[in-house]
Amino acid sequence: MNCFDNLQIPPETDVRIVIVENDSENFSENVVNEFSAKSKIKTDYFLEKRQGIVFARNRSVDEAGKCDFCCFVDDDQLVDSKWLAELTKCQKEFNADGVSGSSPPMFLFKVPEYIKHFHTRKTYPYGTIRESANTGCLLLRKEYLDRVEGPFDIRLNFTGGEDSYLTHLITIKGGVIRYNPDAIASEVIPKERTTIKFVLIRSFRIANTMLLVDSLKDKEFNKWDTMPRLIMRLINGLLLLIPYLIFGKTNRLFGLIKISRAIGGLSFVLGKTNQFYKV
Repeated sequence: MNCFDNLQIPPETDVRIVIVENDSENFSENVVNEFSAKSKIKTDYFLEKRQGIVFARNRSVDEAGKCDFCCFVDDDQLVDSKWLAELTKCQKEFNADGVSGSSPPMFLFKVPEYIKHFHTRKTYPYGTIRESANTGCLLLRKEYLDRVEGPFDIRLNFTGGEDSYLTHLITIKGGVIRYNPDAIASEVIPKERTTIKFVLIRSFRIANTMLLVDSLKDKEFNKWDTMPRLIMRLINGLLLLIPYLIFGKTNRLFGLIKISRAIGGLSFVLGKTNQFYKV
């Protein structure tokens, strides 16, 4: 939370931090209260005992109360001092209903280039319209959050993907989300997320969740129509893997990721959804 101490507050802007702990007990309340006592920003703590990321996110929106905008950042991220200023600057320039920023990975030790590449998200030019976005670095107009039931969908409580689905719904309702690469909330990557095992598990989960979200977006979605593409991806991954076993980890991982994503998609087709956020 110390990163908020240096946060630049835009002129004529009232800011309040809402922290929701999703656990059975208030393990972090004392830490939050200590920060709040010293911080220039009003900070409120809430405990959400219902398990799941959607319950936590929805509680944060509820507790935000009456306001113009909500900004989201995850607990494993560090915001840049200009994070909020850049989000609001882009919002005002385009009169946008949302602004998505960048979440570059922050490694605490040296890691291979292929691990860096995996954790590095795609960026876009300033002002690009985004049809969906992640809550790791996001500003949304509260009016739209109040217009969507939830607003985060409980069907995605343990799988993830609730943020991309919500922002998709906002777009469908006429909201416009812009992108500002200078609004930065860095994602701290711990050691356990730099292993090949983690990369493959996450690749499986992403592919599995993407199809689940696609099925919610489109009422005419037929999961069996995805089978040919998934099988081709699996075959492609196997073909890439065989020669790359000789040429090194970097290229080998490329093939393994394709295989893992294919298996994740096929698992969804066969009726299995990941439960990543279920403890």
